[in-house]
Amino acid sequence: MKNAFIFLPFVVLFFIGCPATWENAAKIYLQQGEYTRAKEQAQVGIQTNPEYYGAYCILGKAETGLGNYIEAGKAFQEAYKRDSLATINWLKTDEGGKNIPVFWQSFYNAAYKLNLEKNYQESIFYLQFAKKLDPTNVSQFILEGNIYADMGNREQAMKSYQKVLEFDKENPEASYFIAKIHFDKQAYDSCVFYVGNSIKTFEKDYGKIKNLLFKNVEFNQNLASELIMLYKNKKKEALDQFIKTKLGYDEGFAGQEKNVEKFVKVNEEYGRSEYLAGIVYLNLRNDTLALSHLTKAAELLIDDPDALYFLGELLIRKNKWAEARNYFDRLVAVKPDDFAGWFYIGVCYAQEKNYKKAIEIYEEKALPLEPTNIDLLTNLAYAYRETGNTKKAMEILQKADKLLKEKK
Repeated sequence: MKNAFIFLPFVVLFFIGCPATWENAAKIYLQQGEYTRAKEQAQVGIQTNPEYYGAYCILGKAETGLGNYIEAGKAFQEAYKRDSLATINWLKTDEGGKNIPVFWQSFYNAAYKLNLEKNYQESIFYLQFAKKLDPTNVSQFILEGNIYADMGNREQAMKSYQKVLEFDKENPEASYFIAKIHFDKQAYDSCVFYVGNSIKTFEKDYGKIKNLLFKNVEFNQNLASELIMLYKNKKKEALDQFIKTKLGYDEGFAGQEKNVEKFVKVNEEYGRSEYLAGIVYLNLRNDTLALSHLTKAAELLIDDPDALYFLGELLIRKNKWAEARNYFDRLVAVKPDDFAGWFYIGVCYAQEKNYKKAIEIYEEKALPLEPTNIDLLTNLAYAYRETGNTKKAMEILQKADKLLKEKK
């Protein structure tokens, strides 16, 4: 009997020091990748001891495994409320710290989704967790800057973007967004500086991925444009055949998916920077540089209505009617109900003295969109007069005059 009493305290202490049954089970399920079961066990732990931070950490890990990033973030928030230091330490040391990138991605993805839902404050809150895990990851500062910009807080957005440049002084995204803030403030000289830096880096990145993806063939813009449109329109079978037959990769899209995704992304970012540069030079009344940048933007952003419109309008100012019409043709192919596009196509035909075609465009395309537009009616009357149909021209001018009086 004496021996039994001697050993009893040690037995009791042994069981007190062990993790609870639910915790052991949850950890085993996590190791096996059975996240739903791990989640169930974590919920048992929360019911058993609602103030134990570890139960919420395990729940957050299970939700992360299930791809439920917002729910994971909520679980980690609950853990943080109960013991902030222990929670951060758990996140940094789980499985020897190898899960830091996983948890960082969970917080980042949650913040990204919440931002799309315009839940800005909650999104920023999630990013604070991400920054605790990886203080130098520039992606979180880009997202943070974008959130503040969407909120209309330019000053705070600028701080976030500038933080990126502290870690990566050539970061083209941060430079672009800083340039955009300067543009919105009409600080055009500062905008030129930052957008120029953005273009330099994006141009280099574009060149690298272009040379890699098109290494088997001679690159041309039509080939690139076809690839981009197939990808953007999600025509996977056609894209697969295109990569096999026109780019010379037997494995097709499956073997080049990452390269295609990167090419499309960098193409968009590079084109966006060129467009901003073109617009800022328009505001600085430097038509030569504006034309250069807008031409490049329209080459890269093949279906961007704004890039096509401003380039076409600038070419009209330079009396380059056929070139301008080409870009407006592309514009209305993207936006068939774009009145300005059809109107300027008519203007170009009229200036080329193709009055019959100008009348056709004005009447069949532009007039149904804005039947009371006085500029359109005036131009239509002019085109009829030049064809010798003065009666029709007079009728239209009288209609325009009546509309003008009604508007006064």
